[in-house]
Amino acid sequence: MSSHRAVKLSFDLTALEHNFQQVRRLAPTSKIMPVIKANAYGHGMLRVAKALVHADGFAVAQISEAIELREQGIDKPVTVFQGFDNAEQLELCFNYRLQPAISQLWQIDLLEQKSVAGKLDIWLKINTGMGRLGLRVEEVGRAWQRCQDINNINSVGLMTHFANADQAEHASNTEQVDCFNRLSQSLPGETSVSNSAGIINQLLIEQDWVRPGLMLYGASPLVGVSAKALDLKPVMKVEASIIAINQLRQGEHVGYGYEWCCPEDMPVGIVNIGYGDGYPRHAAEGTPVWVNQQPGRLIGRVSMDSIAIDLRGIKAHCGDRVELWGPGISVDEVASHAGTIAYELLCQLGCRPA
Repeated sequence: MSSHRAVKLSFDLTALEHNFQQVRRLAPTSKIMPVIKANAYGHGMLRVAKALVHADGFAVAQISEAIELREQGIDKPVTVFQGFDNAEQLELCFNYRLQPAISQLWQIDLLEQKSVAGKLDIWLKINTGMGRLGLRVEEVGRAWQRCQDINNINSVGLMTHFANADQAEHASNTEQVDCFNRLSQSLPGETSVSNSAGIINQLLIEQDWVRPGLMLYGASPLVGVSAKALDLKPVMKVEASIIAINQLRQGEHVGYGYEWCCPEDMPVGIVNIGYGDGYPRHAAEGTPVWVNQQPGRLIGRVSMDSIAIDLRGIKAHCGDRVELWGPGISVDEVASHAGTIAYELLCQLGCRPA
């Protein structure tokens, strides 16, 4: 459990393990590499790494994250998606036994120039259609051969990333899988393709490693499909307190811009969380909240330090806790009302200092 300002964050590690087992059920023949970058999507990188005792390895975005894991006693394989930027970072990969992803040919140049004791396991990241990080398809064969000739390289894996895995029928999924399979069948090495959406949609069954992220934390990676329907349980619970209950009259307004007007005499609760705490500023009227096991809704604009909620028909008192998302309210539903995605909400609130 952690808190910052007036906001209370709690984490259900039994839900985390439940979601991990869902990955295991969907990918029974693959090793599992939980993605714990961005402070495990706001859930606490070390907390998650230590809780997922059955994980086969972990993945992060940056070397600094991987080093922190090593220094805190995490000894399992750690893949670094962004690889290394220079010779100094490459040295750190050797020193901390990290597995960098290679997405640029100049990174292989650095490996060829390196002469140190020790071996490094690497991944060749292939751009099969995402257009972000990755070697071009026509570069992969030569890059793979160059890596075979480097004494300091122990193993070379192949990975890619889906651009539209959340849309199972999107034509690009088949194109990317076909492209990757053509390369992996001719170049020996471990393979890794599927993120959470790819795992759930079964876009590629046979691969050595899967890389679940969002689904581990109990949110849905699929558009229009709820986490509950996928049997995923929320790990993060966000709560704040009612600090005022105002009895407003019909016609009185709530919040900046006078965007919400009371349709009748009614109680309005003020809750001490706002965009300064990571709650989404663009959350719209009607965004759900959970008050004393009762559904409520947001009214008026989100302020820096507070929100207003409709308390009609709800038994509440000052000091009562309001759940902003968690077991009672899905973070996916809140994200939808705010015009964003669960990834952003979890990261921006969970990553803030306690």
